[in-house]
Amino acid sequence: MEFPSAEWAAAYQKALNENPAYKEAAQAWVGDILLRVQPTDPNVPAPGVHLTLAHGECSAAVYHADARAVASEFVYEGTRENWQRLLRGEIDPVKAILDGTFRIKGNLAKAMRFTRAAKELVETAARVPAGP
Repeated sequence: MEFPSAEWAAAYQKALNENPAYKEAAQAWVGDILLRVQPTDPNVPAPGVHLTLAHGECSAAVYHADARAVASEFVYEGTRENWQRLLRGEIDPVKAILDGTFRIKGNLAKAMRFTRAAKELVETAARVPAGP
C-alpha cells in the first residue's frame, strides 16, 4: 500500500492501537497531528493523514488527497522522498526536525514533552507497509 493513502491510514490506526509502548508513552497526550507530504510544486496537492489521538489511542486516521487546508494542532511535513526514508528507518524523526529535513508546526514545548510518544508514532508507522 502507498503512503499516504486511505488504506495506509486504516492500517496505521490499527497498528498504533495495538502498540502497548505507544499506549504507555502517550497516556497524557490529547491532540491531533497531520502527517503531510510537502509538494515540490505549490500548485500540486499535499496529501496527508490526519490523526486524532487521546490517552494512547488513535480514534481516527483520515487520509486527505490534499491536506493543505486541514486544521491540526501539529503538522509534521516532509518531502515524499524523505517520508519514504523515514518509514524505512533511515532517518531519525527528531534529528530530521533539527536539520530541516522535516518541519513541525505547532506548540513545540508540548511536543518536546512527548518525544517518546512521537518516537513510537514513527516506529509504528515504519512497521506499516508503505509501497515502493
